[in-house]
Amino acid sequence: MISDFLQFLRHFRNGIFYVRGVLLALLLLLSLCMLVFVFAEDMPLGESVYLTLITSLSIGYGDIVPATVFGRVASVVAGIIGVISIGLTVAIATRALSQFAKEKKREEKEPPSD
Repeated sequence: MISDFLQFLRHFRNGIFYVRGVLLALLLLLSLCMLVFVFAEDMPLGESVYLTLITSLSIGYGDIVPATVFGRVASVVAGIIGVISIGLTVAIATRALSQFAKEKKREEKEPPSD
């Protein structure tokens, strides 16, 4: 059971490896949004990190709301980046699961070697 999960994680890691540049660019864009909140909204760093994460994960509690135009644009951008990041992660996980299932099926078909 644990070995199956570790095999899945290996496939997942390989998938992440291929799109690491895209994920890094998305992370940098989220960091830029966070800096916009710090400077345009005059927000403390901790609150800007919180707002960026809550917005990018599409949770949006509404307890911290941007007031400036730059802050609102950064919120929209963070939301779009979050949707793209989550979609990419789900696609990689789906592919990893598919590869794992194919590998598992192939192992079951092979006769045991002595």
